[in-house]
Amino acid sequence: MKKAAMAMASWILRQIGPEAANELARLWAETFRQAYASVHSHANVEAYCAVNYSAERARLALSDPKQVCKFAYRDGEPTGLYVLKRHDCPIALQGESMELKQLYVLASEYGTGLGRVLMEDAIDSARVSGARHLWLAVADTNRRAQAFYLKHDLAPLGSGPILDVGTDRLSSTILARPI
Repeated sequence: MKKAAMAMASWILRQIGPEAANELARLWAETFRQAYASVHSHANVEAYCAVNYSAERARLALSDPKQVCKFAYRDGEPTGLYVLKRHDCPIALQGESMELKQLYVLASEYGTGLGRVLMEDAIDSARVSGARHLWLAVADTNRRAQAFYLKHDLAPLGSGPILDVGTDRLSSTILARPI
């Protein structure tokens, strides 16, 4: 059996709430460090995590009725996550839209299909909530993520916001797809 097929059968996806704030903060930081350690300096990665991935930030996100966060668990341990937010795209889209704020997996899950499973579930969650479009901003230097999102039918719409990772300032592109 292929690694992806074996792994897919063992994930459990579950929406989390404010009681999981500490766990979300830890998984946010761990997955971000793993994904960007070779892209940004250690100091910039740690500065970004300190500002964006605190337990208080997680508690606020999980208490926001406009946001949905799901974890993927394998053997009872979280291995990936996504966060959706009901939020208009800065580039006009027709109808309601949701932003995919984050979709992260642990490095140990790279190549297993977990990213695809999370993406498909995020699209379904947005659709069920009444959204007509899913959108996100991705750093222009993040070729791996861009390829992943393009494979899932998100198309470039235009320039996105400047993303700050410590002292690194990154241009971004907004991608979207109808759902």
